[in-house]
Amino acid sequence: MVVCAFLACPAAFAAVQDKQQSKDDAPKISEGEQKAIEKIKAAGGVSEKLKAAAEYVKKNGKSQMRPRVAAYVSDEIAKVTDYNQRAGFVESFTKTFNLPEEADLIKPTLIDSLIGSNKFEEAFNEGSKHIERKPDDVIVLSQVAWAAANQARAQFQSNQPPPAAMLQKATAAGAKAVEMLEADKKPEGMDATYWNNFRNSWLPRLYQAQGVILYVNNDKAGAKDKLEKSAGLDPYDPPTLLMLSDILNTEYNKLGERYQAEKKQSLLNEALQKMDELIDWLARAAAATEGNAQYQALNAQIMDQLKSYYSYRHDGKTDGLTGLILKYKKP
Repeated sequence: MVVCAFLACPAAFAAVQDKQQSKDDAPKISEGEQKAIEKIKAAGGVSEKLKAAAEYVKKNGKSQMRPRVAAYVSDEIAKVTDYNQRAGFVESFTKTFNLPEEADLIKPTLIDSLIGSNKFEEAFNEGSKHIERKPDDVIVLSQVAWAAANQARAQFQSNQPPPAAMLQKATAAGAKAVEMLEADKKPEGMDATYWNNFRNSWLPRLYQAQGVILYVNNDKAGAKDKLEKSAGLDPYDPPTLLMLSDILNTEYNKLGERYQAEKKQSLLNEALQKMDELIDWLARAAAATEGNAQYQALNAQIMDQLKSYYSYRHDGKTDGLTGLILKYKKP
């Protein structure tokens, strides 16, 4: 019998075919195997699908349909929104689907679950081991860079220097992923729509990750460049805008200190120009964080600083400030 059409469904994080096989090209399978596949499809919830899949593999472990069954179940696991629950499903999946290529199939889902659970170091370690074997896996390369950047940020905020080896690996992984995304190097066999969505959503995140890593390495100029690229692609991301505001504020304060020491008009002009640039980024950050409970306290701090700088540059008035913030509101 012809394979059920649902098994052509791609795994969410796996390489998938641009063109699904036609029914005429699909492997011919027995009625018993067909029913086993239908049982997996009909099972309610991922847990039941995994049980049905385990039964299927016991009887049909060498079937040509096994990769499609694995891809379907992997896809169903990737849809689970509870990260801890999803991680448990991944563990069950790997017990049933224990071939190396099947472990590769579910690996990005596991890493994503760890990232979603703020287990950044674990996610980085899992991803690093994977790309040692598959160095061109752009999805896991992206995840490795993202996990390391978040781990580095957390350690930096706790006054703990991030491990140099981690930053070095993450820098290399992020650079390679960005290169592939910028060049639009779609992996062979990956669905074009999935690739475009992945590329559009991950490129700004990778630039942000690169900016974070450069920032904690005390390369503020390099960090600013990467963060500005990120903001150019996603102008409404609060962490990017907050980091850029912080960098600009540091640059302004340094110029102010130099002017106070040297009293040169050229330094004053440069400081005022930097203040105007800072005002612009603060307005963007204020717009992005306004009404967001997660950033309520930060928004208040941003507004206090913004009002101070804006009024200084506008004869003590803030009449146009609301309009400036509205200019950067997400449509």
